[in-house]
Amino acid sequence: MIAPPRCGLPSCVFHAMNRDMTRRLLLLSLCLGLAACDSSDTAPLPLNLYECDAGEAALRHLISVLPELNPGVAKSYSIVIGDINRDGMTPATDAFTKRFADLKLKFIDAQFLKDIEPDHTIADPDTRLAAFILQLRKLKPTSATTWDAEAGWSYKKEFTRLKLRLEVKDGKTRVVNAEKIEGS
Repeated sequence: MIAPPRCGLPSCVFHAMNRDMTRRLLLLSLCLGLAACDSSDTAPLPLNLYECDAGEAALRHLISVLPELNPGVAKSYSIVIGDINRDGMTPATDAFTKRFADLKLKFIDAQFLKDIEPDHTIADPDTRLAAFILQLRKLKPTSATTWDAEAGWSYKKEFTRLKLRLEVKDGKTRVVNAEKIEGS
């Protein structure tokens, strides 16, 4: 306990002021905590949290709507998380990529992709053929059972970006709405 000051204030007044200050600090910290949890916050999850059931559902949906480009040509796929910019791209972890093993597709870690001249095609280093880049650009929980996501794909000069709404129902995460926001 803090000793009252030697300023002439009665001890009971000093302790009442101390309790009032403690209450104000507690109220301030609660308000700041609630503001940090505000569902209107537009910031997506940190990238390390994209590799969850909702992220998997978004990418599975994306794979299911890929167009058949260059029929008969072997395809490779690479999953990236977050934005792609001049600094590069963030590859999905091997553990997350293994979730898609049942699709029997050839997945390449994004860090091993090659830029092939003259048109800067992103390609599988083994085959030197263009690879599909599957991007989970944004992922944000909007409630305990719903998510908003933005996902896209690119292949050579073709691309599409989708805005997705996901929902957990009966323990399974599914895309309940998909809207094309740009692309081919």
